[in-house]
Amino acid sequence: MAFDDIIGHERQKRFLSFLIERGNIPHAFLFCGQEGIGKRQTAMEFTRRLFCQAGTGCGACRSCVKLDRGSHPDLVVVRNEGSIGIDDSRMIAKEVSEHPFEQDKRVIIIDNAETMTNEAANALLKTLEEPPPYNHFFIITSSEREIPLTIRSRCTRVAFSPLSREQLELYFRDRAGIDPDRAGLLASISFGSIGSGLFWLNEDNFSLRVRIAETLSGRTKGFVLASSLAEKASMTDRSASMYLTFLLSFFRDLFVRKITGGTSFITNTDLEDILDGTRGDLTWIESSLKRIQETVRVMRYNVNRWLIFENLLIQVTRE
Repeated sequence: MAFDDIIGHERQKRFLSFLIERGNIPHAFLFCGQEGIGKRQTAMEFTRRLFCQAGTGCGACRSCVKLDRGSHPDLVVVRNEGSIGIDDSRMIAKEVSEHPFEQDKRVIIIDNAETMTNEAANALLKTLEEPPPYNHFFIITSSEREIPLTIRSRCTRVAFSPLSREQLELYFRDRAGIDPDRAGLLASISFGSIGSGLFWLNEDNFSLRVRIAETLSGRTKGFVLASSLAEKASMTDRSASMYLTFLLSFFRDLFVRKITGGTSFITNTDLEDILDGTRGDLTWIESSLKRIQETVRVMRYNVNRWLIFENLLIQVTRE
């Protein structure tokens, strides 16, 4: 059934179910909240229930099967690795101008909407201002402030909160079949996001995380090594974002240890030995945190992820 497989977000699911039951569905939603917490899945399950021939999201009817296969002609999904450009907005405008093929409604999901160029946003705005009544938009973002106010004001806002550590641990242990200790660690380093936990569940990603920590601490050194690690960490927008978040958490752990002298509030519990062996004063830790935060900002507007990440690693690594 629709929404049953979504972890948490009970209030949001009740609200969306209410809208469907009343038949009073807004023409545009803005789903906002951090990356990987279930916004896109919720939009997909809403679509399933909207399209389902039984009206429940049964998973067995013709419409549900097509959604599962990614072949439903009345679902349009825009999700690019880079930015969402003017051609994407033109494609959306063309789609919404035509009547749905199989349903009496069409759903357009725009994921990572914060990556829209100004041209794309302006073109989308024109579509949102006077959409045909059978179209419903889901504009999904992890950075609400980067969505133009003119677009936000035309959407029904649904905010998603990070999942609790308990919810994450339960998911990794019971649904993903991970042993309790590993599930607890993944819940700790995922910051409320199932998507983040699944990223770190990948052994290559997890191993690179440890190697970067060793480099930050000064255990392993060298420009060539730093460059190689930076290249791997910045292969995609998603991976760059994940490793930048890790860098912030690593230096936050260093800061906490420096202030409290204990481990009670440490996020990266598996890296305690590396944290213990990292020598540096508060000035270095604070300046490193500022550099990472600035890199997060710059990375959104610069396509040369490798060079930016490489420069950051060199700047914040202990000599």
